[in-house]
Amino acid sequence: MKNMHHLVSVKTMTDYHLESFIRCPYKFYYQYIVSANFHQVRWRQAVQFIVNQVVQKYYQLPLHTRNKINILKLIDKYWKDIDLNYFESKIDYYIILAKTTDHLLQFLMTDNSPKPPLFLYEKLNTYIEELETQLSVTFELAEWSTDSFIIKKYLIEADEEMTKLYNYLIVVFSNQAFGKLPEKIEIITLLEGKKYTYFPKNDDVKKGIVYLKYMKSLLQHPDGYIKTNLLRECMSCPFTQRCKESSNEFEEVHKLTNNLLH
Repeated sequence: MKNMHHLVSVKTMTDYHLESFIRCPYKFYYQYIVSANFHQVRWRQAVQFIVNQVVQKYYQLPLHTRNKINILKLIDKYWKDIDLNYFESKIDYYIILAKTTDHLLQFLMTDNSPKPPLFLYEKLNTYIEELETQLSVTFELAEWSTDSFIIKKYLIEADEEMTKLYNYLIVVFSNQAFGKLPEKIEIITLLEGKKYTYFPKNDDVKKGIVYLKYMKSLLQHPDGYIKTNLLRECMSCPFTQRCKESSNEFEEVHKLTNNLLH
């Protein structure tokens, strides 16, 4: 990729940067390294923002008012501001609205903890010596448990790599910052309506350090970025044209090199 042959300095590893990188390294490069100024916000980012607002405001309600009616009111309040043009079609808009609404109702209503959250959308930082890097993680929802705490994260969608990333981030961060691991980590996906539950063990700290070291090394070398093979990601990406142009440049260089060698 053009202009990618340099070492990127990684002073702080944030959860949202790593999530973006895993979804598509090229998109991450244009958005955070080149800092391309694209005002085109697509549906996933917009809907995730709405979900975050709904979950946060819901847990700030008095316990006796946490019900389906107020969840629907919150969803209606924040969805009013979303631009229909973010979506491929009106059908996509209504499908995504219906699925996120249904699954938010399903999962929020099953949580009847009388205690206020330990953390609610709080961004925390800690330095990880083994990584020689600051780690920044947003704790969307952390609840008290009998002996420790429970972490919950509401995502529009997530695959195996995304859940592994988040689990290791939380394990490494919690061990360093709190000296304790969470009892369990729950990742809830709102398009599929699935809940991925992970019970951390002490051995996972070392595994997490190794994994994050690997992620850091990938982040530092843009020339090694591999384009995502997810069509959905490309369809919702504002950098598609740039990516295509860069791929064409690479193909031309590759052809020229082959001609010179033969």
